[in-house]
Amino acid sequence: MASHDRDWMVRAQCRDTTDYSVYDSDNRGGGQAEQAQRACGGCPVRAECASYALKFADSIGGLVWAGVPVPESPTTIYYHRALDRLRAIAGQAA
Repeated sequence: MASHDRDWMVRAQCRDTTDYSVYDSDNRGGGQAEQAQRACGGCPVRAECASYALKFADSIGGLVWAGVPVPESPTTIYYHRALDRLRAIAGQAA
């Protein structure tokens, strides 16, 4: 992947964060989805982030992408629902 394909990352809200725990998707509840949505809400590159995550769908588990917590196990219905949400977010950029 060419570096220009990731140029959007410099505009991401999370770029300068020091608390990465909000971007770990442990799926143990505790309001994680709401926390992730707050962290990524209003980010100017959510659609690009979602598109990037979808390009690497087989290795994005366990993290939050575009405000969507993605479960670690790709065999669960929750993982596939997360991918559906990412597709919807990515489609908003078109």
